[in-house]
Amino acid sequence: MPSGWIREQFIRDLDRGFAGHMPEIAPLTCGAQIFGVNRNTPDHIQNAGGGSWGGAEGAWWKGETEGNWRSGSTMMALLTGLPGQRAAADEKVAYLLRTQDADGYMGIYGPTVRWAAGDVDNGELWTQTCIFRGLLAYYEATGRPEVLRAVERAVRLTMSHYGEGLKDPYGAETQNHNLMFVDVMERLYDLTGDAAYRDFGVYLYRDYSRDMGTDIALGTLLAANRPFMGHGATTYEGLRVPIWAAYVTGDPLLLAAAEEAFAKSWPHVSPTGGPVSDEFIANKPTDPDLGGYEGCGEKEWMTSLLSAAQKTGRAALAEQAETTFYNSVQGSRLPDGTGMDYVTTDNIYRIDGAIMNRVIFSPAHEDVANCCAPNFTQIGPVFVRSMWMRAPDGLAAVLYGPCDVRTTIGGAAVRISEETSYPFSEAFHFSVDPDGPLEFVLRLRIPAWATSISAVSAGAEVRRAGDWLIVAKKWRPGDAVDVSFGAQAQPVPANNGEFYVRRGPLFYALPISAIRRAVKDYPLAGFHDYLVFPAEWAQGHYALARSPDEPSAPAFELVQNRAADPRYPWDVSPVRLEAKLVNLGTNKAEAEALVPMGSGEAILRRMTFPLAP
Repeated sequence: MPSGWIREQFIRDLDRGFAGHMPEIAPLTCGAQIFGVNRNTPDHIQNAGGGSWGGAEGAWWKGETEGNWRSGSTMMALLTGLPGQRAAADEKVAYLLRTQDADGYMGIYGPTVRWAAGDVDNGELWTQTCIFRGLLAYYEATGRPEVLRAVERAVRLTMSHYGEGLKDPYGAETQNHNLMFVDVMERLYDLTGDAAYRDFGVYLYRDYSRDMGTDIALGTLLAANRPFMGHGATTYEGLRVPIWAAYVTGDPLLLAAAEEAFAKSWPHVSPTGGPVSDEFIANKPTDPDLGGYEGCGEKEWMTSLLSAAQKTGRAALAEQAETTFYNSVQGSRLPDGTGMDYVTTDNIYRIDGAIMNRVIFSPAHEDVANCCAPNFTQIGPVFVRSMWMRAPDGLAAVLYGPCDVRTTIGGAAVRISEETSYPFSEAFHFSVDPDGPLEFVLRLRIPAWATSISAVSAGAEVRRAGDWLIVAKKWRPGDAVDVSFGAQAQPVPANNGEFYVRRGPLFYALPISAIRRAVKDYPLAGFHDYLVFPAEWAQGHYALARSPDEPSAPAFELVQNRAADPRYPWDVSPVRLEAKLVNLGTNKAEAEALVPMGSGEAILRRMTFPLAP
């Protein structure tokens, strides 16, 4: 469960942001109740869709939007721990269960148009994926058996209509989101142990791989001369499929493909964690000015990294996911949760509706596609659920941040409370409370940026094992571990010949004074589309000053901002980096303050700088 600022962000996003109000904000694309009472009919199929989407393919567009929002807002509500939010989540799930047909069907099509023949991609598997992810998360959080039974009935029915000798799960010339039904297969196999789910999931990937035109197809991944070219979100979500298939089958060829999937990804991922995906990857390198990344791409990239980290135990994959969440994700949204940018770059000099109106802060982007904002509601919950994982000898702190975990080890109950203001500090206090004396190991991920490590726990054996700090002892109620990592500001090379500034988990930016202009109002008061323009043209005027002691490295000083509200640290940052930047117009050093990339003070920002001569 989140605590501290993460929990406060969830609560505010639900109370005041689009996460809690998408149907009122965007009734055409998210308020249609396409699951259940307004399922598609033949007339809908001719006219359905959001933005420019229509016809047979557009028939599933509202199902993606509504499914992703229902799943994300339900998970977020459960994680607040608030009774009112729990009641709202309960009602969302109760509604879906009431709409389930007698034969188990739970999807977006009426009886006369479901299981359509031919090769048109009707999005059946994809839209069910979007809604079942949330239902399964709800089951895991509440333990309500009727929810798991409902999902299993629906999934079994769907499986009976697709497969060898039945309907092809992939339509011709589509983006093939249907592959992600594997997410549902993975969770059901984990929860039930039923091999039918594993086998159907593996079939979905092998059948998908018949099309060598897709980035994630087995043959494409294994071909060294085939870089990523496809639709960004589709490629990044698909990364987790071959590694799961390899994990459950033991097939070395699938494992090799999974390794290639991530190897091919790295050239397209910004140092801040944003995966290039302004619709298509197209083998584009990262560029702080031109390398745009989408909200959907960020969510899917982070989720795939965490899936891979779970299966491999590699700390570096988890660290990359953490970098994405604390930098590019926060830098793509407004801190109060009322809008996000469909396509974001690291350097932002203006938000002016470029790329067919994708570069704009909006709660829905209905005129383009209402996909990124609903999908964005799942990023925080996916991050939180992955913060702790089970290790063979105990528990692993995979991602850092304020949270509480309650679990069992060897049948005994254990609670751990992680108190920290991370990523705005690098110090942690872990309170460890088993029901009684219990021997196990805590594995704490050692960040690659850590310049030093301090860990104190009375009576514990503390040692390093690769990228993990091992803290082993017989734990008793009231025990604790105090951990801190050293961090220094460091320049990080960018592909444009300039340098980012990173300290610890955060990348820092020079804020550009901005003017925000509302260009569209939504049905719910307080929600708008915004363009943002610089109040003055200042971003090209500065370079990093070299340190007299180390001419190749700039000098920075971390300064605490005591006026910042610790509940909402992204509004006004609690930490700043004070630096001497060289004004290239006057060639004189000037004192400037850099703030974290995701700070509301840096909606417009410069994040990369040349080194001063």
